[in-house]
Amino acid sequence: MSSEGFLGIVETGVAALLVTLALVSGYIIVKRMAHQMRKGVDLATGQSINEVTFDWAKNDTLHIHVDLPRGMSGRLVISFESEQGILGTPVYQSEGVTESIDVFVDVPDEARAMVIEAPTEKLFRPLPIRS
Repeated sequence: MSSEGFLGIVETGVAALLVTLALVSGYIIVKRMAHQMRKGVDLATGQSINEVTFDWAKNDTLHIHVDLPRGMSGRLVISFESEQGILGTPVYQSEGVTESIDVFVDVPDEARAMVIEAPTEKLFRPLPIRS
């Protein structure tokens, strides 16, 4: 075997190893990207709140009804927001599993919207006009 033949074999082997390394690296990258995308879709589509309704009660308090999915875990927080940001402390906080929440709360005069935070979503709802 001549030195040219030996160098040809080595070059072919090195080229085959580089192609194999590139294919394996590409496979690993694509699999990890697909896994991360599935995680993102799960987080983005995980709904924590089924329904929110609210209206003014006769005693000038706001009646808030929040319907939650069965088996929800985590924290639910209801607060009010003005044009400058969140007003004071939350008016309602809940830990654990419940199916629905009915709350009557006093609303500050400067409040313009209600904020409902759940583990995977945050809802902003403008307040209804007082009658």
